Amino acid sequence: MTTEPVYDTAVDTTETNTDNDGFAPILVKVGPGGGRTQRFTGRQVGESRQVTRKAIETIRVYLTRKGKFLVHKQTCAWSDYNELGDWTVDWKNWRSILGKGEQSWGAYTTEVVDSVDALRPLVSPKVHLMIVDRVQHPLNHDLDI
Repeated sequence: MTTEPVYDTAVDTTETNTDNDGFAPILVKVGPGGGRTQRFTGRQVGESRQVTRKAIETIRVYLTRKGKFLVHKQTCAWSDYNELGDWTVDWKNWRSILGKGEQSWGAYTTEVVDSVDALRPLVSPKVHLMIVDRVQHPLNHDLDI
């Protein structure tokens, strides 16, 4: 049995245009092709991207103002990309094809969980550790040195 190679990255999600608690209005795409949106107030606390032979999966985790976690998942199957048109015409956009930048194709889902422990099966261990750290410590810490 061979294992499928996976490229997994964690992304720094430090927000800059937010209120004092780091919360801001957030709009996420949902559904096939991202044709609908959902809006809430929160702040992004984690992100990961996995590239496999079958798909690119981007997971973003947000802490909501009410203390819940919203997991926003975008799955871009390579087989779907072939149906979108002639990629050879747009070969200069290779960075977005390989997961650099924002993909506009794929299926988008959201899931809301109540605790950091409930996030464990939904994100990679590296991202879970990052989220735990960001939730347990203040967003900004002024040192008196």
